[in-house]
Amino acid sequence: MIPKKKARTTVKAKIRELIQNAGAKPAQDLIKQINAVLTGWVNYFRIGNSSQAFSEVRDYTEMKIRTLLTRRKRRRKRSIGWQRWSNEYLYGVLGLYWDWKVLPLKSAESFR
Repeated sequence: MIPKKKARTTVKAKIRELIQNAGAKPAQDLIKQINAVLTGWVNYFRIGNSSQAFSEVRDYTEMKIRTLLTRRKRRRKRSIGWQRWSNEYLYGVLGLYWDWKVLPLKSAESFR
């Protein structure tokens, strides 16, 4: 099963809404809410050929979180967010969801 564009747009809208409504909420609390959305979405579309869609949503999520962190630190150069907040920081320290593996259909049949 491949996530359609509408499904990708919907999950990105949910992530955007969570980040916009974060206010002064600590980053770890925000990441917990984002992880809940991502976990459900990824588990639903995990079976099949979803790796490109997963990459799109993962990159979007990383960009939005880095932008939020840059805004909170009030840095002038927004283009260096990926250097200041590396993947190790996002996934290790903040605990952003990282289980984006796609299950082939063959092993998925064993779940039925």
